[in-house]
Amino acid sequence: MIMIDFEDIRKRSTNVRGYVDALSDKDRDIVLEAYEEYNLNIEAIKELEPMVDNLKVVVFSAAWCGDCKLAMPVMLHLEEELGLDVMVFGEIKTDPLNKAVKWRVPPSPPEINEWGATAIPWFEFFDNAGKKLGTLIEKPTVKATLEEEIVYVLKHK
Repeated sequence: MIMIDFEDIRKRSTNVRGYVDALSDKDRDIVLEAYEEYNLNIEAIKELEPMVDNLKVVVFSAAWCGDCKLAMPVMLHLEEELGLDVMVFGEIKTDPLNKAVKWRVPPSPPEINEWGATAIPWFEFFDNAGKKLGTLIEKPTVKATLEEEIVYVLKHK
């Protein structure tokens, strides 16, 4: 079992706003435009809101990833509007020259391999004590929106 040291993760990651602000102008514009145009699903937010105080999310993301460009505006809304505690590792790089591994470490954080991430965005959900509550890979597969899928993952742990 992986021991989660949120203090250490927080030192080496950033929140969603920091992730977005660090993107290149072009990528930041894409994410912020999607953020401005996106409206959270109110029913999902009502279900998620009581869970937020005991929820931490670790996300692996990259500017080059299309699914990340769709997910991170939603995560920014959740962070800013609900106070969701999100820690983002945003320097994910593939390693096309080494077929034995998917991700190049560094610059990718070692957790991406340690936790078995096979695609991004990769969301790991934990309670405040570090107990893993669930994982969400790439994009919603059961529900229509990311926030609905997060609620689904957390309720079906």
